[in-house]
Amino acid sequence: MKYLVLGAGKMGQVACYDFLQQQSTTAVTAADYNPDNLLRLQERFGDPRLTTLEFDAADPEQVRRLMQPADACLAAIHYGFNVHFTEAAIDTRTHFCDLGGNNTIVRRQLELDDRARRAGISVIPDCGLAPGMVSVLAAWGVDRWPWVDSIGIRVGGLPQRPEPPLNYSLIFSVEGLINEYVEPVTILRDGQVVTVEPLTEIETLAFPTPFEEVEAFYTSGGTSTLPETYAGRLKNLDYKTIRYPGHGAIIAAMYRLGLFSSEKIKTQSGAIAPREITARMLLERLPHNQQDVTLVRVAFSGSEGTTRRSRELTIVDYYDERREITSMARMTSYPAAIVSQMQAAGRITRTGVFGQELGVPPTEFIEELRRRNIQITGID
Repeated sequence: MKYLVLGAGKMGQVACYDFLQQQSTTAVTAADYNPDNLLRLQERFGDPRLTTLEFDAADPEQVRRLMQPADACLAAIHYGFNVHFTEAAIDTRTHFCDLGGNNTIVRRQLELDDRARRAGISVIPDCGLAPGMVSVLAAWGVDRWPWVDSIGIRVGGLPQRPEPPLNYSLIFSVEGLINEYVEPVTILRDGQVVTVEPLTEIETLAFPTPFEEVEAFYTSGGTSTLPETYAGRLKNLDYKTIRYPGHGAIIAAMYRLGLFSSEKIKTQSGAIAPREITARMLLERLPHNQQDVTLVRVAFSGSEGTTRRSRELTIVDYYDERREITSMARMTSYPAAIVSQMQAAGRITRTGVFGQELGVPPTEFIEELRRRNIQITGID
């Protein structure tokens, strides 16, 4: 199989690594605008099957030329390019998936469903962790337990050694992080698709030691297409981000003060958006590349006759010290790479543009996670 990875940053590099671990892989091409990223990739995961090259993501013809020979393409780059990449994949009849991260972009991709089906390819947005893996786990539970009427998804990437004031380290894009904190949150509530404010309804959760007390609050994007898919089947479905206690209150105060606003304000030095300053300060001041841990809980509940039932799937995944891969990269890039491999091998038979819950075979997906030492408690 021949794979194309667009973007060779933290997540793209680990996706390349996963492709190169498969015997069926004959070639991996990694493209990025930053030559330093490409050099690091070669030095870290060098392999005769790996080719790196610089590219301009905004150049449609160059993107099409890169996609043409690939069996499948994975985009690990800013979500703003994903509609353009989807169109290129349709034109070249190349299976495509991306790490997503923006609801508006995903809806524009879904509008290309008919074109993708006519091209005979699958386009799957919002792959990764959340949105991503959790959608497949939700589908697994709904298929397995017909009594389920509600699903609560809780996910967070945390530093193993938190540092104040935010007790958080920057383990993925700062722009993606801010988007999660400020955009409207889509959930299912009482059978209706509704939007709620981000950074609200803080709750306390307990995970195995040493994470006996963490908090979770609403953030955007984690449900992806799940509310629309399961409207009419489920009563409730929501997603919250997990952080150490106190983080949510600080971020909510920053949000209410307008520090994440994209509206420019006049200053003595000129007009600038507060979000730009906040993003720059988070990028400079938050710790980077710390050893991390990812916490995941997908809680199912419902009634079977007169009996109320519940089940939980839980993951506690740690930084990979031997390979020096963060848990967030493992939990984001491996699931996306698995989807891309399934697309290339024809194991995803549905065509068009769709959410993972509609086309990725859950049992096979979970087995692939196990092969990568991502262990799920609660799976029978």
